[in-house]
Amino acid sequence: MTRILLAATLTCALGAKGQVALTFDPSVPLVRNGQALPMAWAGGINFAHISDIDLDGDDDKDLLLFDRSGSKVITLLNNGGAGQVNYTFTRAFDDIPPFRDLQEWVLLRDYNGDGKDDIFSYTLGGAGVWKNTSTDGALSFEQVEDLVNSNYVPTEANLYITQVDIPGIEDIDGDGDLDIITFSIFGNYLEYHKNLSMELYGTADSLTFEVRNRCWGYFSENLNNNSVALNNPCSFNVADPEMPLEDGGVEAADAARGQGAGNDARTHVGSTNLPIDLDGDGDKDLLVGDVLFRNMLALYNGGSLDSAMMVAQDSLFPVYDQPVQLSIFPTPFYEDVNNDGKRDLLVTPNYASLSENARSVWYYRNTGTDAAPVFEFEQPDLFQDRMFDVGEGAYPVPFDLDGDGLMDLIVANYGYYAEGGLYPCKMAALRNTGSATAPAFQLVVEDYMDLSTSGIGNAMHPTFGDIDGDGDKDLYIGDLQGKLHYFENTTSTPVAQFELAEPTVQNDQGQDIDVGQFATPQFFDVDGDGLLDLLVGERNGNLNYYRNDGTPAAPVWHLENDSVGGLDVAEWWNVTGYSVPCMYLNNEGGRELLVGSESGWIHHYAGIEGNLGGSWELVDSTWQDVREGARTAVALHDWNGDGHADAVIGNFRGGLSYWRNDFAAQAIDAGTVPSGEMFDLMPNPAADEVVLELRNAPVRGMRWTLVDATGRVVAEQRLLDKRVSIALGPVPPGVYSVQVSTGADRWTRRLSVVH
Repeated sequence: MTRILLAATLTCALGAKGQVALTFDPSVPLVRNGQALPMAWAGGINFAHISDIDLDGDDDKDLLLFDRSGSKVITLLNNGGAGQVNYTFTRAFDDIPPFRDLQEWVLLRDYNGDGKDDIFSYTLGGAGVWKNTSTDGALSFEQVEDLVNSNYVPTEANLYITQVDIPGIEDIDGDGDLDIITFSIFGNYLEYHKNLSMELYGTADSLTFEVRNRCWGYFSENLNNNSVALNNPCSFNVADPEMPLEDGGVEAADAARGQGAGNDARTHVGSTNLPIDLDGDGDKDLLVGDVLFRNMLALYNGGSLDSAMMVAQDSLFPVYDQPVQLSIFPTPFYEDVNNDGKRDLLVTPNYASLSENARSVWYYRNTGTDAAPVFEFEQPDLFQDRMFDVGEGAYPVPFDLDGDGLMDLIVANYGYYAEGGLYPCKMAALRNTGSATAPAFQLVVEDYMDLSTSGIGNAMHPTFGDIDGDGDKDLYIGDLQGKLHYFENTTSTPVAQFELAEPTVQNDQGQDIDVGQFATPQFFDVDGDGLLDLLVGERNGNLNYYRNDGTPAAPVWHLENDSVGGLDVAEWWNVTGYSVPCMYLNNEGGRELLVGSESGWIHHYAGIEGNLGGSWELVDSTWQDVREGARTAVALHDWNGDGHADAVIGNFRGGLSYWRNDFAAQAIDAGTVPSGEMFDLMPNPAADEVVLELRNAPVRGMRWTLVDATGRVVAEQRLLDKRVSIALGPVPPGVYSVQVSTGADRWTRRLSVVH
């Protein structure tokens, strides 16, 4: 085996020089309120979809959480005994396809009855399905449907599910295969798509659907709130619904009510639904969440498996205990999290804004039976109480706040949800209580300097540096509006004390520095003249370079370049990038740069020395193959004293991950690296698509990247097969480079695109 050394080198914010081979290290202690957090570095949770699955093949059910904030899969291994909630966060499955590609909503269900949970997830216009093909404890999936179809009678089309809704995927009719119920895009009724697998093939392993009722349960959502109208048939139902309304059928019921239900032309705007037997009578009742409301609605089925009819509703479910009262759009999940053989109720928000973000996993323990559940409220922050989580956004910055020589962390956020749609922004202070070779952190204050009351507002982002020449570190804070604020360190002791010196920092023209939105500053001597300059990231994804034309005691900020290096971390399909810079010195003393981004990938740039006015080299758009979710930010420092900088990475889920740099101790075994010419491109020039074919089998961590002439990444993906087709339809004509990389090594071929 060839040993591959991932050979980037770095220092940043007092970090030591060194090279990089990052290893996730959950063992570094982090204490909050006197309690060590067992999942401190799991990265936080905002808006999660929760399903159980046996991840490690040990025959117990673990948990997969899909967070809509950044489309991030989070995996938790089950270590609990009967009646215990005991899980361990793991990254062992981060690279399992298709985890990094799932979007909008994810539900795990065993559709083929083999005892292994499969993946149902949103694809454009509906749902895709990935079959669980795990063997001998090795987790794997194979896509079997890119878009599930249904017979809409008479038209066969995609079974439409919006990216906003969460469908119900359960055995509705009790015949052994999985059916789907989902709200129609054309109205406020629930469609029942019956799976015909058992009827046609005698097994449950097919996904053959047909609409058997366009108003399943015969209720409709209310126009003004999230209650429903019961006994409300629809005049547009299928000719012979499988679950017919009694006493004359749909048309007779419409006539008796003096209306046609189809007259309600409200367009469906978003609902979540969970088919569940709430009363133990053997048929499916329903839990419904609405996009505009905070309560959970329970509908009780007074019919049967063959004739669903909702006859009662509880708008404060569970009315017998603590009703669900999330901020907006509650989503129910029914999973056994305490290992007592009875599924529990978990409720999370399904809306990625205006939602509770630090206490957003409500846990109701089932004190009844699995067939007839009774839910008792336990806590509003399941798993979050065991993580470091600062709401939405986590921006870590190294700073020795108490002057003891150990590097601490200041962690800013976008904001915590509060009633009324407010998002108070705070900066948490994590004091390093360990040693120079063994870091340990303690949350000493959640609202450092009481900055939530400063008036700066949301998305505060700090940077520390001595800009007044007195030997201590001062503070600049960027904000949501693109401005900077200066706080002078006025202490005569090692413990930093800051006072507001300039409400808004000005440039050399006497104007407020304003980069647009989401200013993320970093002090760094960019041009090597001994003065701290400013790099400022922003929402658009570029970097602003303000050269310091002043003195060590009095900076003067001149905007040298508002798109320094020609870099832009906004992906080609998005106009925003949310760049967060971390410039550092490599082991030759040269400047390199890491940039966090909205996509979550960290971009690595070189070619900076002597080239401040030119385009910098994009070394890697997926640095170390680490993606923590949306809007990442990197802090670098040698916390364990081995001479190589470690990394703490924040993301928009509000949490952190700690990555130990093992370059000094080990290399990464990535398999045999092909030598000579790495790959071919066929044809070249190419029009609609080009085939990339490796000369040898791909190795772990290998990716392909399509880069245009300006260095902008046009497209990229992991290389899991020896041969892959790259679609060029949306790519403008021109000359591009196709790069294949393993992290340490990179091969490039030129590609001409013609249309």
